[in-house]
Amino acid sequence: MVATRTAFTGWRIFLLAIFFLPVTCIGILAWRARHIDDFTRGWVVHELEQRFGTQIDLARVRVAAFPEMVVTGEDLAIHYRNQENIPPLIHIDKFIFRLGVLGIFRVPHRIQSIKIENMTITVLPRGEKHSEKERFPQNTEENTRKISSVVVNEIECSNTDLIILPKQPTKEPLDWDIHNLVLHYVTFDRPFSFHGTLTNGKPKGEIDTEGYFGPWEIDEPGSTPVSGSYKFTDADLDPFPGIAGTLSSTGKYSGILDALEVEGQTDTPDFSLDRVGKPVPLHTEYSATVDGTNGNTYLHPVRATLVHSLILAKGSIVKEPEKGHDIVLDVSAPKARIEDILSLAINSKQPVLTGPAKIKAKLVLLPGKQKVLEKMILDGQFGVEEANWSNPEIREKLEALSRHGEGKPGDEEAGSSISDLRGKFHLEKGVVTFSRLAFSVPGAQINLAGTYKIQGGDLDFHGHLRMQAKLSQTVTGAKSFFLKAVDPFFSKDGAGTVLPITISGNRQNPTLGVTVLHKTIKKEMGGSPATEDGKSKP
Repeated sequence: MVATRTAFTGWRIFLLAIFFLPVTCIGILAWRARHIDDFTRGWVVHELEQRFGTQIDLARVRVAAFPEMVVTGEDLAIHYRNQENIPPLIHIDKFIFRLGVLGIFRVPHRIQSIKIENMTITVLPRGEKHSEKERFPQNTEENTRKISSVVVNEIECSNTDLIILPKQPTKEPLDWDIHNLVLHYVTFDRPFSFHGTLTNGKPKGEIDTEGYFGPWEIDEPGSTPVSGSYKFTDADLDPFPGIAGTLSSTGKYSGILDALEVEGQTDTPDFSLDRVGKPVPLHTEYSATVDGTNGNTYLHPVRATLVHSLILAKGSIVKEPEKGHDIVLDVSAPKARIEDILSLAINSKQPVLTGPAKIKAKLVLLPGKQKVLEKMILDGQFGVEEANWSNPEIREKLEALSRHGEGKPGDEEAGSSISDLRGKFHLEKGVVTFSRLAFSVPGAQINLAGTYKIQGGDLDFHGHLRMQAKLSQTVTGAKSFFLKAVDPFFSKDGAGTVLPITISGNRQNPTLGVTVLHKTIKKEMGGSPATEDGKSKP
């Protein structure tokens, strides 16, 4: 009887347990459901406070518990510690993530994916350090274990705005608008991979980039490691005053955010100085150090190939407050072709001048909205050996000058149009000022100083013509006999003849003026000869 009663009691307890267990679970679920928003909000804020050691604001969290736990948060802000007058380090308008069917019972260690809408990251410039009391707390081993316990397999961000504040308050912040950014295997204590696409504002074009970022240096955001590669396509150069073309570029980068080492190459198949020269192919291979916090770029030797000419450059591109970029470059072309260089300044189907050239110059491009030629300052020197002129009339006149300079005016087989050209120049506001310009053909040399206007091609030069022959040897017949008397007056500094000359007109029809015995004889180098008064003969 006792055994029967005991068995009955056991079954009653078992049945009551079976009944009350689901009731209890339902009760727990109901209680959790009523408090899940606050619980989840507290968990999110706690995790972020543990990592960043600063104030975290999260306006609201909504949790849908069935059939699986989906968390939606709005207006999340991660602030800089004790920095009240600047925007938060990170602000997110909205985020969504899922925790699975058991998420309501436990704190997760892994989140499959998070979707973020409208995230703004504001980075202080390097050097904006906090005092020891204000610095973010050092992570102990225990804190590090807690902080790194949550791993996110994928974070997908739409409309991310990366703003890097400058050190000088008067400068414009550097602003990157990233319209698609995906982060993989994100945890707080190690680097994570990323892939992003963005539209560059100027020059406008699409940038595709991927690489690794982190771990994030909260005390010094500019010291955060980053590495990756990029592809920049179809960038229109037209918005830059004075130049034109479509640029594409590929490269890679590594370092820290405010000191990136960048290597890459660019191709512009139709580069030109707007309204001056003709489109020509330009290829560059470059290496540079870029300060990601302000955009300043320091170029290591850049190898540029303009058509077939190699040009080397190094220098800096520094942003000036409220003005733009100040560009300073040292440029050299040890093995160039003069026809490639002139193609930027002369729009002609046939090269005006051909021959090997050497160029060395210092380029300063001032900030501002003017065209490139109007704000460019260029100081340099050049040499062109064994140059050939394409215009047959110019070649004929140079051969005649060479024959006269050699003292063989009547010998049609003598003379040569092959010339050497050397000079020292200063370019500013579209005008080239030559302090020294030497031009020579066999038997004669012209030393000049003067100006050349790139727009319009106006010439204004003066100097001297030095010839190997004496004045009387430059002509034939009776003129030669009478000029022998004045030969001593024109022989100077080892030259047979030295005469004052001028070059005027424009590049299409330059006019050469030679003064002999107080009379100026002018000839149009590209057209018909002129009279002593400068008027063309009929």
